[in-house]
Amino acid sequence: MKIKPLKSYKTPAYPTIQESAQDARLLQNLPRRWGRCNPLATLLGTGLMIQFASSARGDEAMPDAVANIQALPPKEGEQDAAQKIARAIPATRVAPILQEALANDGRGSFGCVAVSAPVFLSENEALDLIQAELEKVGLKLRDIVDVDGLQIPDPAEPRFNFSRDKEEVKKSRVKKLVEGSYAFDLGTEDKSVVVKFLQKEDFDLWKDSPHGYVSSVESFNFSWLASEVSEAFKQRTDGKPIIIGIFFEPSTYPEKKEREKRPEQGKVDLEKIREHVRADYETIRQETKERAKEKLRQQVQHFVKYLKEEGVI
Repeated sequence: MKIKPLKSYKTPAYPTIQESAQDARLLQNLPRRWGRCNPLATLLGTGLMIQFASSARGDEAMPDAVANIQALPPKEGEQDAAQKIARAIPATRVAPILQEALANDGRGSFGCVAVSAPVFLSENEALDLIQAELEKVGLKLRDIVDVDGLQIPDPAEPRFNFSRDKEEVKKSRVKKLVEGSYAFDLGTEDKSVVVKFLQKEDFDLWKDSPHGYVSSVESFNFSWLASEVSEAFKQRTDGKPIIIGIFFEPSTYPEKKEREKRPEQGKVDLEKIREHVRADYETIRQETKERAKEKLRQQVQHFVKYLKEEGVI
Protein backbone atom coordinates (compact mmCIF):
# COMPACT_ATOMS: atom_id res chain seq x y z
CA MET A 1 0.00 0.00 0.00
CA LYS A 2 1.38 3.40 -1.00
CA ILE A 3 0.68 6.14 1.48
CA LYS A 4 0.68 9.87 0.72
CA PRO A 5 0.63 12.15 3.75
CA LEU A 6 -2.29 14.58 4.14
CA LYS A 7 -1.40 18.24 4.20
CA SER A 8 -4.51 19.08 6.23
CA TYR A 9 -7.71 17.44 7.43
CA LYS A 10 -10.89 18.40 9.29
CA THR A 11 -11.53 17.44 12.89
CA PRO A 12 -13.78 14.31 12.92
CA ALA A 13 -17.42 15.00 13.84
CA TYR A 14 -18.14 11.66 15.48
CA PRO A 15 -18.15 11.43 19.32
CA THR A 16 -15.32 9.88 21.28
CA ILE A 17 -15.87 6.78 23.39
CA GLN A 18 -15.79 8.94 26.53
CA GLU A 19 -18.44 11.33 25.18
CA SER A 20 -20.64 8.41 24.16
CA ALA A 21 -20.33 6.81 27.58
CA GLN A 22 -21.62 10.00 29.20
CA ASP A 23 -24.54 10.48 26.80
CA ALA A 24 -25.97 7.32 25.23
CA ARG A 25 -28.27 9.42 23.02
CA LEU A 26 -25.28 10.13 20.79
CA LEU A 27 -25.53 6.53 19.56
CA GLN A 28 -29.21 6.67 18.61
CA ASN A 29 -28.37 7.33 14.96
CA LEU A 30 -26.03 4.38 14.52
CA PRO A 31 -26.82 2.10 11.56
CA ARG A 32 -29.06 -0.76 12.68
CA ARG A 33 -26.57 -3.40 11.52
CA TRP A 34 -24.00 -2.11 14.05
CA GLY A 35 -26.26 -3.33 16.83
CA ARG A 36 -25.53 -6.91 15.78
CA CYS A 37 -21.78 -6.44 16.11
CA ASN A 38 -19.56 -6.93 19.13
CA PRO A 39 -19.23 -3.57 20.96
CA LEU A 40 -15.44 -3.98 20.83
CA ALA A 41 -15.56 -3.76 17.05
CA THR A 42 -16.05 0.00 17.33
CA LEU A 43 -13.00 0.31 19.54
CA LEU A 44 -10.90 -1.82 17.20
CA GLY A 45 -11.99 0.30 14.27
CA THR A 46 -10.98 3.43 16.16
CA GLY A 47 -7.60 1.90 16.93
CA LEU A 48 -7.03 1.06 13.27
CA MET A 49 -7.82 4.60 12.17
CA ILE A 50 -5.51 6.10 14.77
CA GLN A 51 -2.65 3.82 13.77
CA PHE A 52 -3.31 4.48 10.08
CA ALA A 53 -3.31 8.24 10.59
CA SER A 54 -0.10 8.19 12.61
CA SER A 55 1.63 6.10 9.94
CA ALA A 56 0.45 8.45 7.20
CA ARG A 57 2.09 11.50 8.83
CA GLY A 58 5.54 10.30 7.86
CA ASP A 59 8.50 12.00 6.27
CA GLU A 60 7.45 13.76 3.05
CA ALA A 61 10.72 12.62 1.56
CA MET A 62 9.42 9.05 1.66
CA PRO A 63 6.00 9.29 -0.07
CA ASP A 64 6.05 5.63 -1.10
CA ALA A 65 6.70 4.25 2.38
CA VAL A 66 4.60 1.26 3.36
CA ALA A 67 2.51 1.81 6.49
CA ASN A 68 2.73 -0.71 9.28
CA ILE A 69 -0.93 -0.98 10.31
CA GLN A 70 -1.72 -2.65 13.62
CA ALA A 71 -4.93 -3.02 15.61
CA LEU A 72 -4.68 -1.34 18.98
CA PRO A 73 -6.45 -3.12 21.86
CA PRO A 74 -8.88 -1.07 23.96
CA LYS A 75 -7.40 0.64 26.99
CA GLU A 76 -8.27 -0.42 30.49
CA GLY A 77 -11.87 0.56 31.25
CA GLU A 78 -12.85 1.23 27.62
CA GLN A 79 -14.25 -2.28 27.21
CA ASP A 80 -16.66 -1.74 30.10
CA ALA A 81 -17.65 1.64 28.66
CA ALA A 82 -18.46 0.07 25.30
CA GLN A 83 -20.60 -2.59 26.93
CA LYS A 84 -22.49 0.04 28.93
CA ILE A 85 -23.22 1.96 25.73
CA ALA A 86 -24.53 -1.18 24.03
CA ARG A 87 -26.83 -1.83 26.97
CA ALA A 88 -28.08 1.77 26.88
CA ILE A 89 -30.10 1.03 23.72
CA PRO A 90 -33.41 -0.38 25.04
CA ALA A 91 -34.69 -3.77 23.92
CA THR A 92 -38.07 -2.30 23.02
CA ARG A 93 -38.84 1.09 21.57
CA VAL A 94 -42.51 1.85 20.95
CA ALA A 95 -42.89 4.77 18.56
CA PRO A 96 -44.99 7.71 19.80
CA ILE A 97 -48.51 7.74 18.38
CA LEU A 98 -49.74 10.79 16.51
CA GLN A 99 -51.26 13.07 19.17
CA GLU A 100 -53.84 14.52 16.79
CA ALA A 101 -55.16 11.02 16.13
CA LEU A 102 -55.24 10.16 19.84
CA ALA A 103 -57.21 13.32 20.56
CA ASN A 104 -59.75 13.19 17.73
CA ASP A 105 -60.07 9.72 16.19
CA GLY A 106 -61.02 6.16 17.03
CA ARG A 107 -64.07 6.72 19.26
CA GLY A 108 -67.77 6.13 18.92
CA SER A 109 -70.53 3.56 18.92
CA PHE A 110 -72.90 1.82 16.58
CA GLY A 111 -75.96 -0.41 16.67
CA CYS A 112 -79.59 -0.10 17.72
CA VAL A 113 -81.15 2.90 15.93
CA ALA A 114 -77.89 4.71 15.12
CA VAL A 115 -78.35 6.60 11.86
CA SER A 116 -74.80 7.95 11.47
CA ALA A 117 -72.50 5.05 12.17
CA PRO A 118 -68.74 5.37 11.55
CA VAL A 119 -67.09 3.90 8.48
CA PHE A 120 -64.45 1.27 9.21
CA LEU A 121 -61.53 0.35 6.99
CA SER A 122 -61.20 -3.32 6.19
CA GLU A 123 -58.06 -5.08 7.44
CA ASN A 124 -56.74 -5.49 3.90
CA GLU A 125 -57.32 -1.83 3.05
CA ALA A 126 -55.51 -0.67 6.18
CA LEU A 127 -52.54 -3.04 5.90
CA ASP A 128 -52.09 -2.36 2.18
CA LEU A 129 -51.91 1.37 2.93
CA ILE A 130 -49.46 0.88 5.82
CA GLN A 131 -47.19 -1.39 3.81
CA ALA A 132 -47.20 0.92 0.78
CA GLU A 133 -46.26 3.96 2.90
CA LEU A 134 -43.42 2.14 4.67
CA GLU A 135 -42.03 0.62 1.48
CA LYS A 136 -41.81 4.12 0.02
CA VAL A 137 -39.01 4.82 2.52
CA GLY A 138 -37.20 1.54 1.91
CA LEU A 139 -38.65 -0.82 4.53
CA LYS A 140 -39.25 -4.32 3.17
CA LEU A 141 -42.02 -5.95 5.17
CA ARG A 142 -43.51 -9.42 5.38
CA ASP A 143 -46.78 -10.63 6.85
CA ILE A 144 -47.17 -11.93 10.43
CA VAL A 145 -44.04 -11.48 12.52
CA ASP A 146 -43.97 -13.04 16.00
CA VAL A 147 -42.11 -11.33 18.85
CA ASP A 148 -41.51 -13.03 22.21
CA GLY A 149 -41.35 -11.53 25.68
CA LEU A 150 -44.27 -9.09 25.36
CA GLN A 151 -47.10 -8.44 27.78
CA ILE A 152 -50.28 -9.76 26.14
CA PRO A 153 -53.84 -10.61 27.30
CA ASP A 154 -53.94 -13.84 29.28
CA PRO A 155 -55.50 -16.50 27.00
CA ALA A 156 -56.91 -18.22 30.09
CA GLU A 157 -58.94 -15.18 31.14
CA PRO A 158 -62.71 -15.58 30.56
CA ARG A 159 -64.42 -13.18 28.20
CA PHE A 160 -66.75 -11.95 30.96
CA ASN A 161 -65.90 -11.66 34.64
CA PHE A 162 -69.08 -11.71 36.71
CA SER A 163 -67.21 -11.08 39.97
CA ARG A 164 -66.81 -7.35 39.30
CA ASP A 165 -69.12 -4.83 40.94
CA LYS A 166 -71.16 -2.22 39.08
CA GLU A 167 -68.64 0.58 39.62
CA GLU A 168 -65.84 -1.44 38.03
CA VAL A 169 -68.06 -2.11 35.02
CA LYS A 170 -67.83 1.59 34.15
CA LYS A 171 -64.02 1.62 34.10
CA SER A 172 -62.05 1.07 30.91
CA ARG A 173 -59.32 -1.43 31.61
CA VAL A 174 -57.37 -4.11 29.82
CA LYS A 175 -57.51 -7.76 30.71
CA LYS A 176 -54.94 -9.48 32.88
CA LEU A 177 -51.59 -9.48 31.04
CA VAL A 178 -48.99 -12.25 30.92
CA GLU A 179 -45.69 -12.58 29.11
CA GLY A 180 -45.96 -14.31 25.77
CA SER A 181 -45.52 -14.16 22.00
CA TYR A 182 -47.45 -11.60 19.96
CA ALA A 183 -48.14 -11.74 16.22
CA PHE A 184 -47.66 -8.36 14.51
CA ASP A 185 -49.35 -7.65 11.20
CA LEU A 186 -46.15 -6.65 9.38
CA GLY A 187 -42.43 -6.62 10.10
CA THR A 188 -38.98 -6.67 8.60
CA GLU A 189 -37.23 -9.99 8.01
CA ASP A 190 -34.86 -9.41 10.95
CA LYS A 191 -37.77 -8.34 13.21
CA SER A 192 -36.10 -5.03 13.98
CA VAL A 193 -39.24 -3.10 12.97
CA VAL A 194 -42.77 -4.44 13.49
CA VAL A 195 -46.18 -2.78 13.22
CA LYS A 196 -49.72 -3.49 14.39
CA PHE A 197 -53.04 -2.09 13.17
CA LEU A 198 -55.61 -2.15 15.99
CA GLN A 199 -59.18 -2.81 14.94
CA LYS A 200 -62.43 -4.11 16.44
CA GLU A 201 -61.15 -7.67 17.01
CA ASP A 202 -58.21 -6.27 18.98
CA PHE A 203 -60.56 -4.13 21.07
CA ASP A 204 -62.50 -7.25 22.04
CA LEU A 205 -59.26 -9.15 22.72
CA TRP A 206 -57.66 -6.53 25.00
CA LYS A 207 -60.53 -4.77 26.76
CA ASP A 208 -61.78 -6.33 29.97
CA SER A 209 -65.53 -6.94 29.87
CA PRO A 210 -66.71 -7.23 33.47
CA HIS A 211 -70.36 -7.74 32.63
CA GLY A 212 -72.54 -10.45 31.20
CA TYR A 213 -75.41 -8.57 29.66
CA VAL A 214 -75.97 -8.24 25.92
CA SER A 215 -76.78 -4.92 24.27
CA SER A 216 -77.64 -3.89 20.72
CA VAL A 217 -75.32 -0.87 21.10
CA GLU A 218 -71.56 -1.34 21.06
CA SER A 219 -69.05 1.34 22.01
CA PHE A 220 -65.35 1.45 21.24
CA ASN A 221 -62.29 3.60 21.90
CA PHE A 222 -59.31 2.67 19.75
CA SER A 223 -57.37 5.70 20.92
CA TRP A 224 -57.51 4.42 24.51
CA LEU A 225 -56.61 0.92 23.34
CA ALA A 226 -53.57 2.14 21.39
CA SER A 227 -52.23 3.91 24.47
CA GLU A 228 -52.78 0.82 26.67
CA VAL A 229 -51.13 -1.55 24.18
CA SER A 230 -48.20 0.83 23.81
CA GLU A 231 -47.60 0.86 27.58
CA ALA A 232 -47.88 -2.93 27.75
CA PHE A 233 -45.31 -3.48 25.01
CA LYS A 234 -42.86 -1.03 26.60
CA GLN A 235 -42.47 -3.45 29.52
CA ARG A 236 -40.35 -5.77 27.39
CA THR A 237 -36.77 -5.20 28.58
CA ASP A 238 -34.91 -8.26 27.30
CA GLY A 239 -34.26 -9.73 23.90
CA LYS A 240 -33.23 -8.47 20.52
CA PRO A 241 -33.86 -4.70 20.07
CA ILE A 242 -37.06 -3.90 18.19
CA ILE A 243 -39.03 -0.82 17.21
CA ILE A 244 -42.82 -1.14 17.38
CA GLY A 245 -45.27 0.98 15.43
CA ILE A 246 -48.90 1.02 16.59
CA PHE A 247 -51.70 2.33 14.38
CA PHE A 248 -55.44 2.23 15.02
CA GLU A 249 -58.76 2.37 13.22
CA PRO A 250 -59.71 6.06 12.70
CA SER A 251 -63.46 5.17 12.76
CA THR A 252 -64.37 8.17 10.62
CA TYR A 253 -67.91 9.56 10.59
CA PRO A 254 -69.65 10.94 7.49
CA GLU A 255 -69.61 14.68 7.11
CA LYS A 256 -72.87 16.48 7.74
CA LYS A 257 -74.30 17.32 4.34
CA GLU A 258 -77.77 17.92 3.03
CA ARG A 259 -78.52 14.99 0.73
CA GLU A 260 -82.30 14.82 0.61
CA LYS A 261 -84.33 13.95 -2.45
CA ARG A 262 -87.37 16.18 -2.68
CA PRO A 263 -90.21 14.33 -4.44
CA GLU A 264 -91.55 16.03 -7.52
CA GLN A 265 -95.05 17.38 -7.49
CA GLY A 266 -97.66 14.93 -8.57
CA LYS A 267 -97.06 11.18 -8.63
CA VAL A 268 -94.08 10.04 -6.52
CA ASP A 269 -91.82 7.34 -8.02
CA LEU A 270 -90.76 5.45 -4.88
CA GLU A 271 -88.37 3.13 -6.73
CA LYS A 272 -86.57 6.11 -8.24
CA ILE A 273 -86.20 7.65 -4.80
CA ARG A 274 -84.85 4.37 -3.41
CA GLU A 275 -82.22 4.21 -6.17
CA HIS A 276 -81.18 7.76 -5.42
CA VAL A 277 -80.86 7.00 -1.70
CA ARG A 278 -78.73 3.90 -2.38
CA ALA A 279 -76.44 5.82 -4.75
CA ASP A 280 -76.24 8.71 -2.32
CA TYR A 281 -75.32 6.37 0.54
CA GLU A 282 -72.54 4.74 -1.50
CA THR A 283 -71.12 8.15 -2.40
CA ILE A 284 -71.08 9.18 1.26
CA ARG A 285 -69.45 5.90 2.28
CA GLN A 286 -66.66 6.23 -0.30
CA GLU A 287 -66.00 9.86 0.62
CA THR A 288 -65.81 8.93 4.30
CA LYS A 289 -63.51 5.98 3.60
CA GLU A 290 -61.09 8.23 1.69
CA ARG A 291 -60.94 10.57 4.68
CA ALA A 292 -60.31 7.55 6.93
CA LYS A 293 -57.41 6.44 4.73
CA GLU A 294 -55.89 9.91 4.92
CA LYS A 295 -56.14 9.87 8.71
CA LEU A 296 -54.41 6.48 8.85
CA ARG A 297 -51.76 7.70 6.39
CA GLN A 298 -50.95 10.57 8.75
CA GLN A 299 -50.40 8.05 11.57
CA VAL A 300 -47.97 6.09 9.39
CA GLN A 301 -46.11 9.21 8.28
CA HIS A 302 -45.66 10.15 11.94
CA PHE A 303 -44.08 6.73 12.49
CA VAL A 304 -41.79 7.25 9.47
CA LYS A 305 -40.62 10.54 10.99
CA TYR A 306 -39.72 8.68 14.19
CA LEU A 307 -37.76 6.03 12.26
CA LYS A 308 -35.76 8.77 10.57
CA GLU A 309 -34.99 10.39 13.92
CA GLU A 310 -33.82 7.01 15.23
CA GLY A 311 -31.52 6.54 12.22
CA VAL A 312 -33.34 3.43 11.01
CA ILE A 313 -34.14 4.83 7.55
